[in-house]
Amino acid sequence: MIQKMKLIVITTPDFREDEKKHILSLFENGLEMLHLRKPDSNKEEYEQLLRSIPSRFLDRIVLHEHFELAEQLPVRGVHLNRRNHEYQGNRKMKISKSCHSLDELKSVSGYDHVFLSPIFDSISKEGYNAAFPYEQLKAASKEGLINEKVFALGGICSTTLPKLNDYSFGGAAVLGAIWENFDIEEFKKLQDIAHSL
Repeated sequence: MIQKMKLIVITTPDFREDEKKHILSLFENGLEMLHLRKPDSNKEEYEQLLRSIPSRFLDRIVLHEHFELAEQLPVRGVHLNRRNHEYQGNRKMKISKSCHSLDELKSVSGYDHVFLSPIFDSISKEGYNAAFPYEQLKAASKEGLINEKVFALGGICSTTLPKLNDYSFGGAAVLGAIWENFDIEEFKKLQDIAHSL
């Protein structure tokens, strides 16, 4: 059976008005995984947002900060990055990580999923441009470096998402296309495209 492409939504780095309402709307419309990324947050505000989300959705949330909260709340997992590069807790859970080179993909077998970025020019980070030529991504797919565990990140929108069909990505992570002007219809559109690939 061919596995459909999965879609992950990453939160904005800042806290937004109506963010909880928008997160709930995403979950209620089929979002399977949300990455809670707030690099400059303090633990209290990060925890407050987490605890405001109904417990039935917590197993769809991956933490980028304040990993100690993963010991207290039944979240899906934690995401390792340059700021938080290891998890030292006791709980068994999903662990993901960020990759910025194809070489990094050679050692991802122990992770639930990884992000490879930037695939296209970023929508939310000005000057953060595509880092991989088409031929390089095709070769990495053919070698098996890009596979169902690898999610494309950077510049994902309804125009670029179909282009991932040329490679072997397991899915895509989206940020700017969802949060620039939050509209649940945009998410549904992206979800439909992902499931058709």
